This record gives sequence, structure tokens and C-alpha cells, in this order.
Amino acid sequence: MEFKQLILLGPPGIGVKEQAQALSTHWHIPHVSMGQLIRDAIAKGSAVGLEAHPYVQAGELVPDNLVMKLLRRRFEQPDVMLQGWVLDGFPRTLDQAQSLNELLLKVGQPVAKVAELKAMTGLLIDRLSAQAGPEIPISAIRRRLTHHRQEITPLLEYYRQQQQLTTINASLSFAEITQALFELFQTETGAARFIRDESELNSLLANESLLVVDCMASWCGSCKLVTPLIDQLADAYKDRANVMKIDFDANQQVPKRFGLKGMPAVMFFKGGELVETLTGVKPYQAYSAAVTRFLK
Repeated sequence: MEFKQLILLGPPGIGVKEQAQALSTHWHIPHVSMGQLIRDAIAKGSAVGLEAHPYVQAGELVPDNLVMKLLRRRFEQPDVMLQGWVLDGFPRTLDQAQSLNELLLKVGQPVAKVAELKAMTGLLIDRLSAQAGPEIPISAIRRRLTHHRQEITPLLEYYRQQQQLTTINASLSFAEITQALFELFQTETGAARFIRDESELNSLLANESLLVVDCMASWCGSCKLVTPLIDQLADAYKDRANVMKIDFDANQQVPKRFGLKGMPAVMFFKGGELVETLTGVKPYQAYSAAVTRFLK
């Protein structure tokens, strides 16, 4: 069985815990919930639980050293070490994220994939309002979501820099979100491979006479329509042009650099210069015609 390690991040009302449980069941790997680890430690009256209890009662974050102790102990258990895990409720701070990566490297494990579940604010407000009832004002829910965004932004930036982050469109149905998460661990079989980062892109621009780059994202439904066409293009022109993909979420500076107005966006570079961009879903013939034109 493929070894999987996945961190799920997302705002209140988006269903992080439920998705973690669904993935755990489907993959037959442990679901590690930091909230549950803390509750169990308090219920057992362990040393860590006794220290954590006052923070939980006060509604404050449990200190990093305590949650790392709990996580380290859970990760030392055979099921996690041998099968992998899906983690929710952690990390909550940048220090926690860095400590987790350090822990994994120390025990000889690769760093985990990180999935951010992202949805429209209005949708989250509707869900949280329905759960809370009329006694909780919309303004309080909005403040809660704003606070979460401020809290999570440094984490997202860190994981983006580490090339661990993928953003999932959580405005979709539960099943569609779960499927997108499944796909994070599917082996890439397409003919067009991914450009890792802007440094690799710069190297390709300096060395390739004709480079085609599909700027896409896992949460973009239209991108999924273009992906097989780009793979077909890569296969058809493999001896005459280099056709590749680049992940928007891991390389957000690239769309800004080339002035992209939407996704999917397929860029055509000749001699290192951007000569054309096709935005949106086009028929295969449009991509093929562009390559043929620039090969002349």
C-alpha cells in the first residue's frame, strides 16, 4: 500500500474533520485529530493533559511544546509509522508547521502533502449560521472567519514556499472534494510533466526553443477539461516542442509575472519570449495550431 501523509487545513464550517474521516476510511490509514488527542490526554489525566486542561477551559491554544509531545507520541505508534496518516487540527501556528516538518525529517519520513480546503465566505457563513442558530449574530461568525484567515495565512505561505501546498475548491459537493483529495496521491500519468518552480521555468525558457506551459490548479474545474488536451499535445509534439504544466497554487508569482487573466491559461514561449496565451477551455485544434504556427 502506498504510504500517505496528508495535512488538512481549512476554516470553520468547511468540513475538514469529515473529509479526514472519509479519507482515513477509504485509504485504511489512521485519522490523527489534534483535538481528539488533547481531549484524550485530559480524560486520562496524563501529565500533558493536566497541563493542557487550563488552556482548553480558557478557550486558548494549547502551547506548542505540549501539542508536539502529543503528536510525537502518536506518530511513534506502529499504525502511523507503517501506514501513514491524515491529520486535522494541526498545525495552528507557523512554529508548529516548522516543528512538524523537522520531526518528520528526523525520523526519516518525507514531509507531508498539505491540502487547504477553500470556499466562498458567504457559503461558510450560511453553513455556520445554520449550525449555530439565530442566537449567534452574522457579525460574530464573520469575525471568527476573519480571525482564522489571519491565523492560517503564515502557514499557507510557509507550505507554499516548501512546495507542499495544494488548494482544493471546497465550494463543491462533499464527494467532489473527496475525489480531489484522492487525486493528490494518484500517480501522474500524463505526457506533460509539471514544472516544479519558477527557477526551473527560467531554465526552460533559457534553453527551449519552443515551450508550452499550461498554468492550472487542482480546484479549477475548467483546468481538468484542458489537462487531457495538453497531455495529447505533449505526446503529439514531443520531438519538436516541450509541453509542460505548472501548478498555480505552488507558483502564484508566475501568473502575475506573465499577466494572466484567468485559468486555465496555456502560454506559448518562443526563444524564451511569451508570444501567445490561450485562456479558458479551447478545442485541441487551437492548441495544436498555435504550436504548428510557432514551429515555422
